Amino acid sequence: MPEQSDFDPSAINSPRNRLPAPPPDTSEDLVIGEPVDTTGIDAALVARLAFDGYKLRWVAAQPKEWTAFSGLADESARESKQDIGPTPQGHFTINPADIQYLEPGADWGSHRVRLQPVAATVNRMRDCFKLIRTGMYIHGGGVKGTKGCIELNDDTEEKAFFDALAAYGSPIDLEVKYTGARERAYEEAACPY
Repeated sequence: MPEQSDFDPSAINSPRNRLPAPPPDTSEDLVIGEPVDTTGIDAALVARLAFDGYKLRWVAAQPKEWTAFSGLADESARESKQDIGPTPQGHFTINPADIQYLEPGADWGSHRVRLQPVAATVNRMRDCFKLIRTGMYIHGGGVKGTKGCIELNDDTEEKAFFDALAAYGSPIDLEVKYTGARERAYEEAACPY
């Protein structure tokens, strides 16, 4: 933690003032994301994110990708398992203004940003899983395995992703849609996405 004299109150959540990363409060309120409205924006300037269980992809004129993971390290839980399974499939909104800069640690890395499920994703969770999963983030960390977050396990990739997100500066859409073996392992069979 920075020395008290190094703390800059005008930059509460900045790289200079890193926060420890407590796990999210299990009673936190659900933040429903608004679908990203790209009408009136030059298509060449619009970006979106896609996560397939293996890679987090920046889909734009200049695409990027980072190795990412979600769920238990042994891949034994489905997306419907509260606080255990991988990020549920669907659409989420990510707001770069919500990036939190953390004290580096093996579980959380140096950054995190909240995943805000859009209404259709919340409805899928409620109707199909009979629960609504909250408290999920994109974050770094050196330990493979999450309880619903999307994790970038390489420090260089974590920094590159969060630098790109911060530079983009506008809310961005993320679609989670598992493929391959992870789709078979993670997708709730009664609720294909």
